[in-house]
Amino acid sequence: MKLRRTRDTGWYEIASTCPICGHKGWCRINKAQTVVHCMRVQSEHYFDSQIGRQYIHQLNEQESPITPPEIEDNHNVEKKPNDYLDGVYQTFLEESILSDFHLSALLKRKMTKKQIQIREYRTLPSQDRHKITKRVSDRLSSPDDLSGVPGFYVKEGKYGPYWTMAGPSGTLIPFRSIYNEITGFQTRVDQPPLELRLKGSIKGRVLREVEKENGLRRAICELIIAGRRLEGGLIEKDVRSTKDAMGEFLCSAELVQGQKYYWWSSSNKLNGSSIGAPIPYHFALPSELMENWNYHNTPDKLLDCSEIWLTEGGLKADIASDALYKPFIGIPGLNSFSIALEPLKAMGCKHLVIADADVTITPAVELALGNCVEFFANHTDMKISLAMWDISLAKGIDDLVSRLYVPQVTTLVG
Repeated sequence: MKLRRTRDTGWYEIASTCPICGHKGWCRINKAQTVVHCMRVQSEHYFDSQIGRQYIHQLNEQESPITPPEIEDNHNVEKKPNDYLDGVYQTFLEESILSDFHLSALLKRKMTKKQIQIREYRTLPSQDRHKITKRVSDRLSSPDDLSGVPGFYVKEGKYGPYWTMAGPSGTLIPFRSIYNEITGFQTRVDQPPLELRLKGSIKGRVLREVEKENGLRRAICELIIAGRRLEGGLIEKDVRSTKDAMGEFLCSAELVQGQKYYWWSSSNKLNGSSIGAPIPYHFALPSELMENWNYHNTPDKLLDCSEIWLTEGGLKADIASDALYKPFIGIPGLNSFSIALEPLKAMGCKHLVIADADVTITPAVELALGNCVEFFANHTDMKISLAMWDISLAKGIDDLVSRLYVPQVTTLVG
């Protein structure tokens, strides 16, 4: 297991696969490798942190790693305050562009060119990143002013170290505080990584992606079934299943595209910085109001914020805010609801509307929703409602409103 040191003595970020959720990043394990704080799989015991809710899992002998961990050096620099980040990110916006490819993708989501321009989406390119970074650093007092700003880091080159940008290429979505500060970006990546969806008594991992077949992505994968290691190729969306001697289902493996959204972070790179502690939320106003949203002014001067909607993702929040003419808070995932508490209180919110149709079809999301409602009911006196719709119409609220439908709002608390 690959681990990275954290600021908490005796705890390490899991850089390889978490033994609880099977994903990489955010989860952590103790030095004895007996306890995992997982960000995705829920448990009876948990705590709320600056990066969201962390669930405590005790590992049994079968789950605990049997080989010594490989501990990576952590070159992180502590993240700078929000006002500092905003200053650097505003300079970055002025020195970068939105490509025609990414503009076209946003237009297909029924956004207008004016909305896209006002919201300041940008492209994180695959090439010439150091040139953009150089233009940014030339406008700062020193190149080292990029230190502590997630997304930027120092790379060793042929002629010495230089500043550049990290992360997979894609569309950068700004995350704004209630004071109109850009405190971070999410990247909608151009090509989500492949991962395995496993069921039953099976373990596995993707080793490497190979050339497509009939337009479908392929990968060489490692599977472990009943202690036996197998290596072979899998094609995207092709489910491979195994039965026992009695013909009963034993296990299955399916190659699927992984998550599309990642934080723009330079964590674990030289002079890089993590997006966390605290993780950003995104406050979305209707785009026509944004030009009057002055820096360090709260948006309640422009729009009634006694009712605020909560959804997953910054881009969803932007699109839904324009369509419904409501203030939205976008969070990275429903389990990170605790990061919305302070901005909701600061805005004097009296009615919170949670918008996530996955609750009707996904047990994990239904459980997370219950925890979310319980959290806000315990920490506030807000009325809490759920915005729901027929999942056959759209999966996300952004798609729903883009198709000119309006969700039904049902009161849960208050």
